[in-house]
Amino acid sequence: MYDRPSAQALIDGARLHLETLVIPAVRGDPKLYFQTLVAINVLKIVGRELDHAETHQIAEWAGLNLIEGQDLPFPALQSERISALKARNAALCTAIRAGVYDQTESLILEHVRQVTIAQLEVANPKYLQTLAHEDHLER
Repeated sequence: MYDRPSAQALIDGARLHLETLVIPAVRGDPKLYFQTLVAINVLKIVGRELDHAETHQIAEWAGLNLIEGQDLPFPALQSERISALKARNAALCTAIRAGVYDQTESLILEHVRQVTIAQLEVANPKYLQTLAHEDHLER
């Protein structure tokens, strides 16, 4: 619908500008240098979120369906997905606190593990790689 440039291309362009032109110019000002690094990191996170959001939401929805023993359809609109996932997660937390899933603890733990991995893929993939490397060393 929006043709070009895509949101991802705009984010990449802004990040590249900061990395190649702004960082060298502000390197002497520690505060501005740090703030620019933070801005670059924010753009990287938003870019990864754009890349992964739908896939992660589908997986989380499927995990919640499995836990709840339901087959609720995945919402078509992004705004509906976010609010529905929030509501379902809040209900899951309430049910966990009430002991509803005490007998299916491993199912809950696996779901939380998968959602956490998805969040780290967006927020901090280098940390996720470190964890995966450490996990591999322990086995």
